[in-house]
Amino acid sequence: MRLLDELKELLHRERVLSKDRSGAPADIEIQAAVALLLLEAAHGDEAYVWREHRAIVSGLKRAFGLRKAEVLRLLERSEEIRPPRVRLADVTQVILDRYDAAQRQKIIRLLWEIVTADGIVEEWEKVFATHVARTVGISDEEAAVARQETKQPR
Repeated sequence: MRLLDELKELLHRERVLSKDRSGAPADIEIQAAVALLLLEAAHGDEAYVWREHRAIVSGLKRAFGLRKAEVLRLLERSEEIRPPRVRLADVTQVILDRYDAAQRQKIIRLLWEIVTADGIVEEWEKVFATHVARTVGISDEEAAVARQETKQPR
């Protein structure tokens, strides 16, 4: 029985974004907001490479408990509404309103996974990740912890 409890706990930790702060299932609005941030981070440097795409798909699958086909549909929809069609401030406001601090820190960790996926962290990417963290109410110290939790170049 203990093994089953540990497995349930692991699955819950992995799917930390599958419910909002009230316990309601994450709807398309919140899923798209997270996906948009990750896409913006991936498109921020010179090229959107397969490593970034793979990291986004993997991260969204883990965070929301979605299947690959569901993640690909989410990304397709999110690509269609990327800035300038939607304002980044509106995206971060959805995240701030709907997720608690631990969930927002998880999003920043996912953001750093994308930023570091290609093995190069450019200055713009650092600035973007820092800006997003501050905008969603994550302190510089908490953001630093999120960054350290990823395997990343300096």
